[in-house]
Amino acid sequence: MALVIAAAFFMAVLFLLFKIFEQRNVALFPAIVVNYFAASACGMLVSTPWQAGDLSHLLLPSVLLGFLFITIFYLTGLSAQRAGVAATTVASKMSLVLTVLFAVYLYNEQPGWIGWSGITLAVVGVVLASWVRERGATGREWLLPATLFLGNAVIDIGINWVQRMRLTEATEAVFPTLVFACAGMLGVLWTLRGGSRQQFATPGVWIGGLVLGLANYAALYFVVKALARGGLPSSSVYPLINIGVILFGTALSMLLFKERPRVVQYVGIACAVVALVLILNVEA
Repeated sequence: MALVIAAAFFMAVLFLLFKIFEQRNVALFPAIVVNYFAASACGMLVSTPWQAGDLSHLLLPSVLLGFLFITIFYLTGLSAQRAGVAATTVASKMSLVLTVLFAVYLYNEQPGWIGWSGITLAVVGVVLASWVRERGATGREWLLPATLFLGNAVIDIGINWVQRMRLTEATEAVFPTLVFACAGMLGVLWTLRGGSRQQFATPGVWIGGLVLGLANYAALYFVVKALARGGLPSSSVYPLINIGVILFGTALSMLLFKERPRVVQYVGIACAVVALVLILNVEA
């Protein structure tokens, strides 16, 4: 459970950092590119890839996930601008539905009626706690949140599959390093093609990217560890992580930004807490 808590905490920190970037006018995509190289460097310090043995079987999954990581990061920012923050947040977090169904179907995990009740409450809690009253978008602009819904689910499912089918104890810590390195290199190619190199001259991009990279590596590191050694099935891990992100994110937002949740968000938090108890009761 400690690994799940750590993963949720660092994921919540990522959302808070994006909010700080917006307040301080830090260019998002260049900071994301720096973040991936910082995360990769952090991974090399934690676990050196050249001492982990044969990594050839991880190269293709790392490239594919690296592409998804940087693409979904970019689309998240684009969706927030065009479809609204509320729609974007809910779509991203609702991806846990597909992730859980995939784990139940492919790996024959059986949460039971208490577990399914907890997972359902977790979905309700995540949606309500993430919801903010604002003018939503209509028409084709909803394609962006829908893409995020599918994209985040594919990332979670991909990480789960690689952890089960390709990773060993020696390569668990190396895998996030490879994914982030691939994402960083793809980001450089994207930047060179887009002609936004001048944005890298801003100190805030490098400072923000460094901090984001440390949190990003920690988040993925603990997700992989939670799936491998958390003692919980993946159909429980992902709802618990999402609940944790909501609780940590709400608490830190109130502390750092003086935000006050609405009544509907308090209801969502209450649902998330009840879901937490139900899911843990299944695994007790």
